[in-house]
Amino acid sequence: MKDDKKVVKAGIGYTIGNYLINGLNFLTIPLFARMLSTSDYGIYNTFVAYQSVLFIFLGLAIHSSYRNARFKYKYKCESKTKYNYETYVSSTMVLILSITIVLFILVNIFKSLAISILGMDILSINLLIIYSLGSAVICCYNTNASLNYQYQSFIKVSLFNAVTNIFVSLILIKFVFVTRGYFGRMIGTSLSIFVITIYVLILFFRKARPAHIKEYLSWGLKYSLPIVPHGISQVILSQFDRIMINRMISSATSGIYSFAYNIFTIIQVTYVSLDTVWSQWFYEQMHKKNFDNIKRISTIYIITMFVFSCGMMLICPEVILILGSVKYKASISCAIPIIAGGYFSFLYLIPAVVEYYYEKTKYIAICTSSAAFINIVLNYIFILKYGYVAAAYTTMFTYFLYFLFHYYLAMKIQGFCLFSTKVISMTVFLIVGMVFFSLFYIDNIVVRWGFAFLMVTIFLVFEEMKYGFALAFLKQKRMEKNNG
Repeated sequence: MKDDKKVVKAGIGYTIGNYLINGLNFLTIPLFARMLSTSDYGIYNTFVAYQSVLFIFLGLAIHSSYRNARFKYKYKCESKTKYNYETYVSSTMVLILSITIVLFILVNIFKSLAISILGMDILSINLLIIYSLGSAVICCYNTNASLNYQYQSFIKVSLFNAVTNIFVSLILIKFVFVTRGYFGRMIGTSLSIFVITIYVLILFFRKARPAHIKEYLSWGLKYSLPIVPHGISQVILSQFDRIMINRMISSATSGIYSFAYNIFTIIQVTYVSLDTVWSQWFYEQMHKKNFDNIKRISTIYIITMFVFSCGMMLICPEVILILGSVKYKASISCAIPIIAGGYFSFLYLIPAVVEYYYEKTKYIAICTSSAAFINIVLNYIFILKYGYVAAAYTTMFTYFLYFLFHYYLAMKIQGFCLFSTKVISMTVFLIVGMVFFSLFYIDNIVVRWGFAFLMVTIFLVFEEMKYGFALAFLKQKRMEKNNG
């Protein structure tokens, strides 16, 4: 029970930290949108879109191997061989730095080719490489911190990055790059993350110097390389529908559809934060063969995210009107099925950790790539026939298939089901029902908010009667406050 409380505390810490950081970034969107011209704003967002792909290639998803490496090599104080986890981590930094240096050299030798492919000037491309390097290194740092539930370290680094990024960008746009604001935004973003990258590299290299690089990376890359197409496919799943709407209908329609994803982001930030803790805890329980505990905790985890997703679905019309005003009202009909898709996207993480644990990463890539391909085909068929709203439903359906593929594979790999199929089936059925309920009562705020309140109340009573995590957490915080 003590370990469970530690996990709950870390999960809450990661979630609050991510909300704080993403909330800070979200609040500055209107500010930068006004300071930058529409052209500059478009250039910067293209820069960010490229980064979401390039950082995968620079890091080769090596961070995904850390949890397995923790048990394979053990910490220095535990290891009885010449291999240890700390040295493994510092050796992976050599990999990332080597790829980055090679890319820098190639890009600057073949400038014309790089510029024609990316449609950016050479300075912007170099900044893109720095930004992508930083993203890859920080991803490794956060994964490493999660192994001991060190959410404070994650929050400090991420908050420093967000605040410095915004502050430096504002100064550069206002006083230096007045006519080319996108440069100021790019430099502000890249400079802040570069400072953190230097800090993280020094931290890792102080703990252990790189050694046995060939042996470490031959295992690490065998594990992580199949994750690269998985990462690219995830980008396609989350981005390609907007690109297709932009090409097939109009940029204005794409803007309305894209706005609906702001609500999806709230769901995504929550489950990504909790997964940082869930996946590490799962590894520990699997190592101890505590299968009953995995089923117990995964059940409450699934129900919690189900209630949260339903709640967001019920109140999203008002959230959209507050965030975007009446001109984005049309995005409500997209947001509701997209939120259901977000829940299925969360569900995928439950069985996927089994594949990671048993190092069956090639299956992860196959499943995600298949889902991405199906998504593109369905979007092409239904957007042409029914318009942009159809993309929200194809997204929901594709994410359901995405989860289903991984759930089936997890059972095949494990030999039996670690999770409650009954509970998962129930939530899948009910979340789809909630889509139609929310759409039917879209103009009735009393029914929607009343039902949301009722659901949350029932859930809290159920959680306290069966598990008691929330009350135990509050009591612990009260004791810490009194003792402090």
